[in-house]
Amino acid sequence: LKVHHTYRGTIIGMEAQKKQILKILRSHQGSDNAITARALSKKLHLADREIRKIISELVTQEKVLIGSSVHEPYGFYIIRNIDELKECLGQYYSRMKTLKERASSLYKAGLKKFSKQIQGEFNFYG
Repeated sequence: LKVHHTYRGTIIGMEAQKKQILKILRSHQGSDNAITARALSKKLHLADREIRKIISELVTQEKVLIGSSVHEPYGFYIIRNIDELKECLGQYYSRMKTLKERASSLYKAGLKKFSKQIQGEFNFYG
């Protein structure tokens, strides 16, 4: 077990951190009851970035239905129903599309300046 940070003065590993976050999120059912990364960070004495990383792992590795809201109330929550799932997926799709457009534009601008040095390294059309 890899040691990461402290929680109330006790050294804990990633698995224990996941369990702590999941325990807190279970009391935040639904998008209307979201909790911010900052609030989780304060409760667990972890950096916001670490909280987000652990939540990402809970979703991608453990397949936990954790949503995030970009509207008030902001934060993370356990998805309760299909509407919340669709809303969260819609937000992710929109962000993904925007990031792809930004990266593609940056790539094109980079090609003009650096030409063949980056050509073929990235594919934004596949």
